[in-house]
Amino acid sequence: MSNFYNHNHNQIKPLPSHIPLRQPAIQPPPIFSPPMPMQSAPKSRRTTLLFLLSLAITPGLTWAQEWPSKSLTFVVPFPAGGSNDIAARVVGDGVRQRLGQTVVVDNKPGANGALGVESVLRAPKDHHTFLVASDSVSLLPLFRATTWDLTKSFTPVAVLSYQPIVVVTAASSGIRTLKDLQSRAREKPNQIAYATSGQGSLQHLVGELFSQQLGIDLLHVPYKGGGQAVNDVIAGQVPVAVLGAAAVLQFIKAGRLVPLAVSTRNRSPMLPDTPTLIESGAGDIDVPQWSALFATEGTPAAVLARLRRSVDESLAEPAVKQRFTSAAMDIVATPPEVFQKRMIQDRDRWAKLIKDRKISLE
Repeated sequence: MSNFYNHNHNQIKPLPSHIPLRQPAIQPPPIFSPPMPMQSAPKSRRTTLLFLLSLAITPGLTWAQEWPSKSLTFVVPFPAGGSNDIAARVVGDGVRQRLGQTVVVDNKPGANGALGVESVLRAPKDHHTFLVASDSVSLLPLFRATTWDLTKSFTPVAVLSYQPIVVVTAASSGIRTLKDLQSRAREKPNQIAYATSGQGSLQHLVGELFSQQLGIDLLHVPYKGGGQAVNDVIAGQVPVAVLGAAAVLQFIKAGRLVPLAVSTRNRSPMLPDTPTLIESGAGDIDVPQWSALFATEGTPAAVLARLRRSVDESLAEPAVKQRFTSAAMDIVATPPEVFQKRMIQDRDRWAKLIKDRKISLE
């Protein structure tokens, strides 16, 4: 057999010309691109965290940029003309000027405020419908089963106003102090009547609370609103009333009603000569009436912040302060989280009083 090697000379002979040269195989191009070099672990984690953070921030930025996209609605669960209605309209006008959208005040009275609350909860979840509610609405779940709780189903946006509850009597009654009332009530248990704006109202609870503290029993006479209650006290049909300052202030200034005490811890600037219930010996009672703006639970933080800022700026205007003062309402800046805590504490206290005094809506 022939060999390509010459063993004697240990050299490689050239191939014969009839044997073709073998060409190297042509490699096909790669189907996949070569992998990118791997990032270091710290850099990869940092990139992932930044991406997740951008996802969390984006919804808030979107709401802040796009809201409000239409008119806002402030639902007031009481008739027009009351303190909540006045607060909603005055503040709503300021919000309109700042956000550039119309603010509609929608009065929905009925069922002690429940109808208005439930209408807000049924509204489209686009965060353009809000509730302007008072202390009496927050008390409603203590008296009957509801599908909502103001401290859980809603988030406070801002406190709009405060006003003291005032214990008043007719100028002709001869009663001049809370001690005078206490003396008469001890002489005639359950015969001295006091009027309020409604059964189960905050005024009713304040009347029961100071009666309990003074060791007396008064006869409660509920009215549907403060106007008729004031008229009957002035006429001498009911000797005493426990009402919000807005309902009685003008009659006090006119000399037709005599204020005996206010329900706030400190004396009210609108009635500086009237002692507090604390000063009058009725115990540690600090119970202002309030009106506040609420959003439904789950409202984006960006919406709450923008609406809150517009409300706070409105309340700071001198013209707005004057309108509130003329309606016997005070503006006191209160952080929403502080107000929320106060609502919960008050609810627990009232729940005990309602049980102890056997108070109902009937």
